[in-house]
Amino acid sequence: MKKLLSSAAVLTVIAIGTPLPVTAQHVAGGVVIEYNDLDIAVVATGWSVVGLLRGDVYNSNGDFVGYVHDAIVLPDGDATFVIVNVAGFLNIGEKLIALPAAAFEINDDGDLVLPNASKDNLKSLPRFQYARN
Repeated sequence: MKKLLSSAAVLTVIAIGTPLPVTAQHVAGGVVIEYNDLDIAVVATGWSVVGLLRGDVYNSNGDFVGYVHDAIVLPDGDATFVIVNVAGFLNIGEKLIALPAAAFEINDDGDLVLPNASKDNLKSLPRFQYARN
């Protein structure tokens, strides 16, 4: 019954958009996870990484400047970086760069926008390489 009420509360928030602060403590894999004053409505306004992957990136003028290759959350969870491929024509000369997620916006059409970016200035940024384990 408790699960049913919790699910109903979450669905109500999603359906009507009313903020519902949540304070709870859960155990996941032996680790205690605390949610203090978590506002589910705010979480729901975030970006879906799955939706962004392989999506195009534009500048404020609507020019294509690359596409999302990956997203990385730092081990401490403090920052997320978007890995953008700024490849040339027909993906010749692939170059991956890492940019903080805070640098991006989403326009009214749902496109990922990197204000004031150009392909040339993005290509001049240092190449991102994955760590070798």
